[in-house]
Amino acid sequence: MSGNRLRRGVTLVELMVVLVLLGLMAGVVGLAWRPDPANRDRHRDSIAEARHRALETGTLVRLEVTVDGRTYTIAALPDGRLIAPDDLHLDPLTGMPVRD
Repeated sequence: MSGNRLRRGVTLVELMVVLVLLGLMAGVVGLAWRPDPANRDRHRDSIAEARHRALETGTLVRLEVTVDGRTYTIAALPDGRLIAPDDLHLDPLTGMPVRD
């Protein structure tokens, strides 16, 4: 009777194979969702230019940027501060992205 016992559960090797496959799939998906660095740099340069013009001219400078298909209006004030939607996560004093 011992040769006909039901096998229950999984072996450690099977579990490790599944975990490795899940890790590889998560890595591929994570790389596919990375933001385009050239797009991010273009926005950063545009924002820096708007801040520079506002400081030089002493007037408000408005800028529109499109991120992920949505258009945002950013205002650069004459004192160098930025007024931007919270969705963009920009530091109001430097215009640089804020990491959470």
